[in-house]
Amino acid sequence: MSHHVVIVEAGFAGLSLAQALGSMPLRVTVTNLRNYHLFQPLLYQVATAVLSPGEIAQPTGNPHGPWSGCR
Repeated sequence: MSHHVVIVEAGFAGLSLAQALGSMPLRVTVTNLRNYHLFQPLLYQVATAVLSPGEIAQPTGNPHGPWSGCR
């Protein structure tokens, strides 16, 4: 019987834990209200058109992304 780990919210700690557990033989589920991780300290640069929104928000549901082993 394999273990099942549920991580609540996809913030820095949750995504770091998901990456660390990704190589272990267990099921990992990440729950999040949104399907992306937003780096909020750079929001002012999006507001001033220095960065695009896609540069500070990473999708967490991407099947080929860094968290592809998580559901």
